[in-house]
Amino acid sequence: MPLQTNGTVTENRSIKPSCFALGIYCPPIADRIRPGQFVMLKVSDDNSPLLRRPFSVYKSYPGGHPEKRKRGHLFIFYKEVGRGTRKMTSLKKGQKVDLIGPLGNGFSLPPLPSSGSTILIGGGMGIVSLYPLVEAFEARRLFVFIGGKAEHDVLCVEDFGKFSSNIFIATEDGSLGFQGTVVDLFLSQKKRFKGKGKCYLFACGPLSMLKAIAEVVDIRKFVSQASLEARMGCGFGACWGCVVKTSNPKTPYQRVCEDGPVFRLQDIVWE
Repeated sequence: MPLQTNGTVTENRSIKPSCFALGIYCPPIADRIRPGQFVMLKVSDDNSPLLRRPFSVYKSYPGGHPEKRKRGHLFIFYKEVGRGTRKMTSLKKGQKVDLIGPLGNGFSLPPLPSSGSTILIGGGMGIVSLYPLVEAFEARRLFVFIGGKAEHDVLCVEDFGKFSSNIFIATEDGSLGFQGTVVDLFLSQKKRFKGKGKCYLFACGPLSMLKAIAEVVDIRKFVSQASLEARMGCGFGACWGCVVKTSNPKTPYQRVCEDGPVFRLQDIVWE
């Protein structure tokens, strides 16, 4: 069950133009959150804006973590895009913040050991949702594809590089790495995964990116999961403001916050 609790800001720093890393000391949530889950954050002390904002957790360290200084801490990456996130940029070290979490259903980890490849595909801020996966299990053959419109949209390269040398970067304007979309880049490297057993693919990013992946991935070879980004009113399924159409005949419309945010890629009906 999710908790509503207070955390303490430990840092709030700019990492890219309009992109920030927010550190929060909150042991009750850091102890319980799993890869792919998220939190709802009250971004100001007053009622403007009224609604909380959903954020994927980039890193979290439970009470049993071997490094004592990290225990109970979690980190959120956010982009300044509106009134709520603009207010977040003024959060100071030591300030209290109101959180609800962990929320949603996270990723299902692949069985290990596995002879197949593990492939992560992240577009823009979507890459943030995928980083907890590499800290949760040791993938023998890990490939990470990171995309953005321009160089300043590319995040987390150094952290992923601690786990794999197979890091591929795409920018649509060609300012860094491959010129094109991250899906184009993935297709250009797809031959790497031939004859390597079943592959496990995890993706997060804009719906257009996820749809493009769904159109080119062979579900017989790739076990594919996608974390969906959506506007949310409540974060726990009460408002039905973040529904997505699926192929499930019993529940064709499912809530991203409660039934997701992680779904099997082939279960989404792309319209």
